[in-house]
Amino acid sequence: MYYQKRFDGHVHSDCSPRGVHSMMSLCEQAVNRGLMGFAVTDCCDCDRFDEMQFAERVRESVYCVYKARSVFEDSLIILNGIEVGQPLDNIGKADKIIASAPFDMVLASVKKYPDGRKVSDISYSELSENEIIKFMESYYKHLLEMSNWVNFDVLSQLTLPMRYVNSESAPYFSIRHCDDIIEMILKKLAENGKALEVNTSALRGKLNMILPPVRYLRMFRELGGEFVTVGSGSHSCGSLGADLGEGIALVNEAGFSSYCYFEKRKPVLIKID
Repeated sequence: MYYQKRFDGHVHSDCSPRGVHSMMSLCEQAVNRGLMGFAVTDCCDCDRFDEMQFAERVRESVYCVYKARSVFEDSLIILNGIEVGQPLDNIGKADKIIASAPFDMVLASVKKYPDGRKVSDISYSELSENEIIKFMESYYKHLLEMSNWVNFDVLSQLTLPMRYVNSESAPYFSIRHCDDIIEMILKKLAENGKALEVNTSALRGKLNMILPPVRYLRMFRELGGEFVTVGSGSHSCGSLGADLGEGIALVNEAGFSSYCYFEKRKPVLIKID
């Protein structure tokens, strides 16, 4: 599907550990693809803050955003963002890095279980159903705890475990048994005026679907949620802006008439035409 007003709310440059292309290359691609703009949300994982030199990476990312704006200001909206991973692992450093620059969008995500293992590293096909349930419950309880932290704008990748539990090597596994906890997370987001992210990256993977599923977007809206962002989760020019139309359509299917991005930490609505 194609929408004229397409904004990518989740993009990584080469300032992120897995990022491939420079800010300038991303901007050129965004112009070529007819995007309104995009948010540069380079990673800052609090569990590896010093090890991966994230303070330096973030400073470089911010500098590159300003440089890109000076070149593309007439053709693109380029937002200064950050994706803070595992913020509860070091709240002090999370708050400090967010205060270090005038960010437009702060994404928060959790990519590990409370025991420290990465969601993507577990061999779920070798686990029993009860073992997987315990992993899912621990993940969402941790995410609920994180949702009480207020220094972010967008909850990114609410249903991240689905990308790895449901794969070619493991049978379909529903996370609906965690719906009570997920509902509490979404209610907290709605109460605090936070946005929920629709991420299209899993559409290009083995799962072959946009996350979160539409039922959680509807749940969020029914709980009073107002703001939804749409992002590709891109780490390269090739996937910048990928499948945004399908993501926007999913937002509309859930009953929202707009999606948004954040500028100076305030939501800016984009009407879905």
